[in-house]
Amino acid sequence: MPAYGKLSSSGKLCLTFFFLTFVATFMPKTAYGQGLELNGGWAYNSGNFGTNGFNVGAAWWFTKNVTIAANYDSSWDSTSLTTFEFTQIGAIAVKSHLQNFLVGPRIFFSTNWTDKHKLNPFGEVQFGGSHLNQKVSQVNMPTLSASDTEFSWLLGGGVDYLLTSHWSARANLDLLRTHFANEGQSHLRLVLGIVYTFGSREEKSTRGTGARH
Repeated sequence: MPAYGKLSSSGKLCLTFFFLTFVATFMPKTAYGQGLELNGGWAYNSGNFGTNGFNVGAAWWFTKNVTIAANYDSSWDSTSLTTFEFTQIGAIAVKSHLQNFLVGPRIFFSTNWTDKHKLNPFGEVQFGGSHLNQKVSQVNMPTLSASDTEFSWLLGGGVDYLLTSHWSARANLDLLRTHFANEGQSHLRLVLGIVYTFGSREEKSTRGTGARH
């Protein structure tokens, strides 16, 4: 069996993400409006007792308003069900690890007011996969674990605040839809982070040209 086939589902998601990032880095710069962007920050996903972790991503500017973005989230939660702690059942602990890999377009728009206040709002839709691993442990009982990898998508948006011509602060708020165990689950996804764009964001907004070094 090929080495790729021996990887875990989460390993495949990570490998695919870094492969796409590598390809984007070395894409030819002859097309109009291209430029590489990297981002990272804190991520929160509701559901599964609410998981907290990190987000990393990359995007490629094709025009002054359109990017294709790839994002990877990894978040965790450890929760004790204290309701049963003083019963015959005993303490129960649930550990969750949620990973999302999503790719799709991010569309920016602006007005005179947003430009004046250095804001760059956007909407986004992305598709990909999510992996959930959960472990349930109980006193004097064996630990139970289960995992699943399924198709997922998100719909939402956010805003960038331009700190300099290359650095921005970003806030995302999305509806994340997963499909674990052949059922649909809706999550609120919040990401707060920082963005570095290799091309000048000022050039994109004022001249409508591509990224320049």
